[in-house]
Amino acid sequence: METFKFRAFLDTNVLLDVLCKPKRPSADASATIFQAIRTGIFEGFITTQSLIDAAYILSRLSGRFDREAFGQCVLAMTNYLNINAINVFDIRNAIIRSDGDLEDDAQFAHAEDLGCDAIITSDRSFRQRKDDSGPQFFTPESFVARLRGH
Repeated sequence: METFKFRAFLDTNVLLDVLCKPKRPSADASATIFQAIRTGIFEGFITTQSLIDAAYILSRLSGRFDREAFGQCVLAMTNYLNINAINVFDIRNAIIRSDGDLEDDAQFAHAEDLGCDAIITSDRSFRQRKDDSGPQFFTPESFVARLRGH
């Protein structure tokens, strides 16, 4: 008999929370989320686009982006985090259902396609989607509170 495993999609800002220095406001909650994924409490998903965006943002935030350290971190994540590419069907769905932010819409379409139960993001506009179907939205802090409540 197959058991149900909770599936959560992590937006780019959750990844940035654990990679940025100095610490961002949601850094502690996001670190807890990554630890919960590592220990198998639930399945975590992120896109290759988020990794690319994070590398770009980090290289612009600090004058000395450590590409090797970033690469080692990503390689470690491949041991416990599901990393997938946004596909043409996700892009089509994002364009058809666009709320104005194609990147958020593509991430949402991909999370739906993966059958994710939740999307974890600090992005207020992403969480305030008009579409109430699909995955439930959480901030990193509210998701950690949910984890601790169960």
